[in-house]
Amino acid sequence: MKAQVELPQAFSVRDENEFYPIRHLMARLNPRLLVTQVGTGGHTNGGCTVFWGLVYLEGQPPGRKEVEAALAAAGFDFTRNLLTKASELWTG
Repeated sequence: MKAQVELPQAFSVRDENEFYPIRHLMARLNPRLLVTQVGTGGHTNGGCTVFWGLVYLEGQPPGRKEVEAALAAAGFDFTRNLLTKASELWTG
């Protein structure tokens, strides 16, 4: 079975410890897929504060606009939240 996924893709989890199983799953799917935590904040539809992560391809770190577009597509609320850890991706 083949599937196409546009990278980067953003996602949210309730607990910071949930990043480890997601990293493990992505590595099993493709060893070149990297998962990193990019910030905390709420969804556009409300709810509690969650941890936001990003999946991208090794050797192709996403730029600021790509990260923001992926987070917006996943429902990150930019009007109430700021990205803090995501800046590490585009500043090194």
